[in-house]
Amino acid sequence: MKRIGVLTSGGDAPGMNAAIRAVVRTALDMDMSVVGFKRGYNGMLMRSPDQRDDFEILTASSVSNRIHRGGTFLMTARCLDFLNVENQKQAIRNLKTIGVEGLVCIGGDGTYKGAEALNKLGFPTVGVPGTIDNDLAYTDYTIGFDTALNTACECINRIRETSDSHERASLITVMGRNCGDIALHTALSCGAELYMVPEIPWSIEEVAERVKWGVMRGKRSMILVFAEGAMSSLTTNLPELCAQHPQLSDIDVDEIDSHQIARIIQVLSGHETRSTVLGYLQRGGSPSAKDRILGTQLGAHAVELLHKDVSGVAVGVRGMNVIEVPFADVQKGPHAADCGIAELVDVMAVMTRA
Repeated sequence: MKRIGVLTSGGDAPGMNAAIRAVVRTALDMDMSVVGFKRGYNGMLMRSPDQRDDFEILTASSVSNRIHRGGTFLMTARCLDFLNVENQKQAIRNLKTIGVEGLVCIGGDGTYKGAEALNKLGFPTVGVPGTIDNDLAYTDYTIGFDTALNTACECINRIRETSDSHERASLITVMGRNCGDIALHTALSCGAELYMVPEIPWSIEEVAERVKWGVMRGKRSMILVFAEGAMSSLTTNLPELCAQHPQLSDIDVDEIDSHQIARIIQVLSGHETRSTVLGYLQRGGSPSAKDRILGTQLGAHAVELLHKDVSGVAVGVRGMNVIEVPFADVQKGPHAADCGIAELVDVMAVMTRA
């Protein structure tokens, strides 16, 4: 190959710039040029009035002073039009017109589906895992997860101080979609008393009971880490529970959110409970050293594979090794929680157990 492309798609993740930098400089070292496509797959459709809004030739200096910056300088977006096969074929024609022979796609599961579709149509692609959620089953870690975890920890450290001052429990919602990795790792590293994640069934009654035990044993504050997808594993019959407590009669169980969950916990436990949603704070900021290293390793490996005419795979890490697996295998089986970490959180939170 003489020229390859690179894009970032879906949600941004700290460390994406490190991966782009590695793609560019590794390709240049192998005498290949690189085209950077903007706003994910949208750039490859080349619909902008000015082509500079769709793509640009990336040089060694283009990626200077980037490794420490969060987000992605190529910008990112979702592209629903790319679900259409005719648009995929048009993108391939566009790529060939400007001499691009292979593509590195940095993102999560949706990004990989687009890359796999192109590969099935005969255009070589390699995926690089860039998502804070850490929800790709084939790899131990994704680019951005470590930074998001550190950001969540820093925020919770601050919230704990004010919770301790006011002697209240704090329900902290962290990102992760249908994956509880950020929540579990944050709970363990912040000394949280409880966690609620999509992979492990939980009930509001049990959470409230454990808050009661914490208060009885003298805890001034408690941290309850709530994954944004945790409602999917809730076992409580909410309509029945709210009907039993007049204070909860105005709660709309069809539109339940973490603020209402905190309110229910407060009513059941008798202990003040406040809710905080960390939101997009977790996506921003300078990437951690681990994410810079991971982005560099995986970006470079993706280029090496294309140079060897290997495609249709996603790169990742298992243990200390860089690996690659076929796109079809990146999400085999449901995502499982790390039971070892979950058990450790429970052991450390002995003061809230009966």
